Amino acid sequence: MFNKLRPLIFKFSPEVAHSLAIKALKFNYISSNKPKESSYLLTTLFGKKIISPIGVAAGFDKNAEVYNPLHNLGFGFVEVGTITPKSQFGNPKPRVFRLEEDEALINRLGFNNSGADDISLRIKKQSPNCFFGINIGPNKDTENRINDYLLCFKKFYNLGDYITINISSPNTENLRSFHNQNELGELLENIQNEKKKLETKIPIAVKISPDLENSKIEIIAEIILRGLLI
Repeated sequence: MFNKLRPLIFKFSPEVAHSLAIKALKFNYISSNKPKESSYLLTTLFGKKIISPIGVAAGFDKNAEVYNPLHNLGFGFVEVGTITPKSQFGNPKPRVFRLEEDEALINRLGFNNSGADDISLRIKKQSPNCFFGINIGPNKDTENRINDYLLCFKKFYNLGDYITINISSPNTENLRSFHNQNELGELLENIQNEKKKLETKIPIAVKISPDLENSKIEIIAEIILRGLLI
């Protein structure tokens, strides 16, 4: 099917093609017949059984519009976002680029989304029927990034199966400073304190850069193992 549609899809810019895919899912232009579940794919994530270890990462359904249709395609989990406290346009266009020979994309969107208030209302109106993750981050022009994470955490902690703290985006200036030991420790400590205040045990994931050196990964692992996320 994709091979037949590929020439048509590639006539559009990658960002327009993505918008069309969202609309197709939103209005059921794509089959909603669920694939048969397989015992070979059943797995457990954060103590809950899911139908497959293959899911949709944040970045596709940024505004939490099509998480249930995506689950109906057979994905084991869907993670929406990245969501920021206030709506923002993201980086100037063009900001998504095809690498056709590598069958890949370069994504420089920059946390474009409609904001925490709008998205939380949408999720409340349409309960997820899948294992559901919510990815949160700070606004580009914020004066207090930790506070932005906390604002989003308080907005979404009771709407998902887990929350992802996104510190990996290279498109938000200095966001990756949270990979440093002191900054990351402060952020996670604040999240943990907020969990205690809200009396929630929702699991926390941390999205880190894919190109970190092993020494950096070890530091991040030590902070988590120290008990900040228990």
